[in-house]
Amino acid sequence: MNGAIILAGGQGSRFKKKKQFELLYDKEMWKYVYEKALNVVERKNIVVVGVDIAGGDTRSKSVYNGLMAMPETCDRVIILEAARPLVTENQIKKLLSDKNKSTTFALPLVNTVIGRDGSYYDRNDFYDLLTPQAFDFKLLKEAYKTGKYEDTTDETIIMSQEYGIKPAFILEGENLLKVTYERDMEIVSNLLKQQEGAGQ
Repeated sequence: MNGAIILAGGQGSRFKKKKQFELLYDKEMWKYVYEKALNVVERKNIVVVGVDIAGGDTRSKSVYNGLMAMPETCDRVIILEAARPLVTENQIKKLLSDKNKSTTFALPLVNTVIGRDGSYYDRNDFYDLLTPQAFDFKLLKEAYKTGKYEDTTDETIIMSQEYGIKPAFILEGENLLKVTYERDMEIVSNLLKQQEGAGQ
């Protein structure tokens, strides 16, 4: 059985308010993600953190809350972010149908990579890791229950550190823009209009 956790519990410190509830046209941002998930996953197996249940004070704690609220019969769980409203139904299906225990979207880097110490790196050695991501539900839940992971940027790190499981990459995701600052709203609004016009 597939499950979905939608993270909509953030405080929006860089956005200056809770961006997940900002209107994109006539709809709150989180609902775009929810409605696409609902076409793939049964409602009883979807947890919207920040709407159905309380969010935590970090991203990881919100994921933990979502995992604890998920039915025990769940086998595979996808973790989506309300701040990435351009995710498509097809991308959700790809993640949930993948058989790897840790799967993520990723893109090759296009810019020069430089460290804070001034060292340069070969961009061909790196990917830009994106969300949503999907995981073996029971393994991820058990890892979170150890209490070791309270503030990580994504769950592939946890699967790698806890079990040595490296993520499988789906090399796409140009549409998976994240609304971080208020200025991002106009960009995402325009892209959303194009996407919906194309029926994605």
